[in-house]
Amino acid sequence: MKKLERLCCVLMMFLTLIGCSSSTPQTHDVIFQDSIRIDLGDEDVNTAEYVKRIDSYPISGSSIDGNKIHVSNITMVCPSLKKGNLEKLGKQKLIYTIGDEKYTVEANVVDSVKPVIKLKSDELTFEVGKMKGINNYYSVSDNYDASKDIKVKVKNIDKLNKNKTGTYKLVIKAWDTSGNTASKKLTVIIKDTKKEQEEKQKEEERKKEEEKKKAEEEKQREAERQQQQSVQQSQATSTNDNVSSYPATSNSSSQTQQPSSSTPVTRDYLFSQGYDMSSAPSACQSALMASGRSGSCTPLQDSNGIYLGMRLVLN
Repeated sequence: MKKLERLCCVLMMFLTLIGCSSSTPQTHDVIFQDSIRIDLGDEDVNTAEYVKRIDSYPISGSSIDGNKIHVSNITMVCPSLKKGNLEKLGKQKLIYTIGDEKYTVEANVVDSVKPVIKLKSDELTFEVGKMKGINNYYSVSDNYDASKDIKVKVKNIDKLNKNKTGTYKLVIKAWDTSGNTASKKLTVIIKDTKKEQEEKQKEEERKKEEEKKKAEEEKQREAERQQQQSVQQSQATSTNDNVSSYPATSNSSSQTQQPSSSTPVTRDYLFSQGYDMSSAPSACQSALMASGRSGSCTPLQDSNGIYLGMRLVLN
């Protein structure tokens, strides 16, 4: 009898343990989206959208109220996932409930957000030899990875010489552990202010010298023009005076000479031939007298009114 009582007690304890460990049975047929992908960078995730059907009731937008789904007399509570609730990438279980019943589905949490590159400036200027390491002028961050886990490469960094003046074009590129990439362009200018100032001063001095030389040349040309005009005016005055001092050749003088049947003759006494304002009129007049013919001595001028010499015309 005592053995039977003991056996009953053990059986009751066993049944009690089984009852405590078993979960509430699922009485609804819940169909979820085939492949659930959650982006770590999403602001808000409405997990109700991953449920396609409950029993025979398809789920539409009108069935969803926040994180709950209402169809017929069924209310399903969906897991709430706000930004920051997702702690790690990869597979994550989402638990939905209808009353005491639990329905679990697996989602894949991914990261598609690019890392962030911050530059102190898009263009940096340094004196020769003053630039520090390139990593002092930018920082990287990511929505998931720590800064130390982000890979960084600086394109053209091998061409940058902090001891040589010039403009260097760099590209900073960063990768997070999910393979997302970001890039930023950076211009580095290396300059030598002291040398530039010296060269600028030399250039200014050179320009001043050129301007001074041009001014002196212009001044000299102006003096030469004035001198030439003065000489021409003096020559013109002397020619007029000399011509007026000679007796004019007239018909009366020619009448005292025997008329000639020779053809007219013209002869010039030019300053370019060595004559001057005095000798040209004298030579012309002497030739006229010696010819025994009638004629005249006339001053020659160019189109600008400058005297060129004298012209003898024998009739």
